[in-house]
Amino acid sequence: MYKKAFTLLEILLTIVLIVVLMSIVMVAINPSRQIRDIRNSKRRADVMNIYTAINQYREANSGNLPLGIPSVNPSTSGDPNANAVSICQARCTESSTQIDISTELNPYLRFNTLPIDPLQTGTTLTGYKVYADSRNGRVVVTAPSAENSITINTIE
Repeated sequence: MYKKAFTLLEILLTIVLIVVLMSIVMVAINPSRQIRDIRNSKRRADVMNIYTAINQYREANSGNLPLGIPSVNPSTSGDPNANAVSICQARCTESSTQIDISTELNPYLRFNTLPIDPLQTGTTLTGYKVYADSRNGRVVVTAPSAENSITINTIE
């Protein structure tokens, strides 16, 4: 008697169909893009956390900003981010390109510590930059390492 069974061709066609469907799903989901979007979400939250802490510091200190935040006129300087200074981690060596505002901001920050960019390596910088717009006094915090060709700052 003959037994009912799958032929080799049917099994191969089923495997090929499954592989094609999995490829389509992987392209649609695009896990690497999803991971970059997750990191950008953390950057947005971090930028707003720093921005809020600076504004709370300003309110508690008669409108004064933490020392070291440069005042930039974006209309005359071209790219204002070029004049922004990097925010460094606690107890770093300050210079004209990086400032330590952790002591001033810690009471106002979530978890009492400066957030660090998800891709930032090393123990010096946080991966975020800051400047004050000299026209209106507004503080701008940026995340220059944003992925997927987007801009993350407190202006937008």
